[in-house]
Amino acid sequence: MVQLKLPRKWFIAIVGVANWLEKAQTIPYQEFFDLQKIIDDFLTKTYRAFRKKGALVGSLLWSQENLAPMFLLEATKMNENFLKEQRAIFNNITEKINASLSSEERNSSLGKNLQEISLESRILILEGIIPDDEFFPNEQQIAKVFSDALNAEFITIKRAEHDFEGRKNWLSALDSVISREFTIDVGPIKKLKEAKEIEGKRFYDKKVPGDFEKIVRILSEAIPYRASLFEVEKLSNSAFDTRESLGHIIIQYLSTEGDFPIKIDNRSTTHDRLGRKLENYQWVLENGIDWKDLDKLFLNSKEIMYEKVEKIITDVGGIKLDALWTERDISNNAFFLSKFTFTEDVMKQLRDFLSNPRKHLEAQIGPGTTELFEIWQKAGLHFNILIFEVKGLDQDEDKILSNWFKSLKDRQIPGPSYSAEKEVIEARHFRPL
Repeated sequence: MVQLKLPRKWFIAIVGVANWLEKAQTIPYQEFFDLQKIIDDFLTKTYRAFRKKGALVGSLLWSQENLAPMFLLEATKMNENFLKEQRAIFNNITEKINASLSSEERNSSLGKNLQEISLESRILILEGIIPDDEFFPNEQQIAKVFSDALNAEFITIKRAEHDFEGRKNWLSALDSVISREFTIDVGPIKKLKEAKEIEGKRFYDKKVPGDFEKIVRILSEAIPYRASLFEVEKLSNSAFDTRESLGHIIIQYLSTEGDFPIKIDNRSTTHDRLGRKLENYQWVLENGIDWKDLDKLFLNSKEIMYEKVEKIITDVGGIKLDALWTERDISNNAFFLSKFTFTEDVMKQLRDFLSNPRKHLEAQIGPGTTELFEIWQKAGLHFNILIFEVKGLDQDEDKILSNWFKSLKDRQIPGPSYSAEKEVIEARHFRPL
């Protein structure tokens, strides 16, 4: 059987700008609007550049709500050069945006306001290795995480049919899917390439039936990624250089099986929208599952994850990863844990958590678990964890990572707290970065 060779080494990039809105409070409304559009356009082009390199939006590893300014790229030399180019651009961001303006714009209030707000870039580039030893998730669990993530990405593309105005943004995720070296013509890739050819003609955004209906039909015929399609790469001794890793990024979630898994443990701003509720209801109805019993499982499962994952990590100093870019509890599913001598003990506990869900359910629910566990199996529910051992792309990035976590201790948000499409995401329920 043809399989996808899933890499163990990834580049992880968190990229954007600091929130500049307070600095712009005295700018007249129309001038502010013009300035915002210029900055948003710059960031949107940046995120699309990441997509064209095959980047996977990091939050798809734990949620279908695509709200994190974090990207994963395959660890190729070409991608490394791309990331270094982006770092150089962001370290000189005001000048780069200014250079994109016409002479007239630079000499107008737009150019003056751009200089006055003094944009602060926020970019962190890490090397991440998915470890390969007995204390970490095994190959089957790793493959399942990535099949879930890629299927969640596929769902975001299909949802474009419900948003005429946003189709251009939704469909741009096609660039990511067909640009990855580790994905070959298996799973939904052939169908997505066919859809991309139609999307490239730019007729899909008409207000009357047209090419977009063809895209929807093609996507409806695509099959999901199966975990069995993935063969996880063996980890070579040279995967990391001689510098020590700085810690671990730990991502955990609860998911259903299904053709296109629904990641249930979402706490984002958009999870309660009507469309999402209808999707969940339809899935439950088709699978003949009782909502009340499923709700009870969800509630108990979240309590188990808190006790067996979140609390264990936070008790030894782990922090929520999304604290780097937001004050709000968007995911609560991803953590950074600095590397300590007791890290191995924590990883053993997390590995045990994955091994026997029934044991945890019985401890949580008490006698009479059998019927609920049968529903657990019928729904295809499963806990999963993905762990990256991380360090900076180079020594400069090591220092940035250290400084970001020092800032968190001072109750500051060190990462990109302003995103080009953040307001649009919240206003229109969902929009891929």
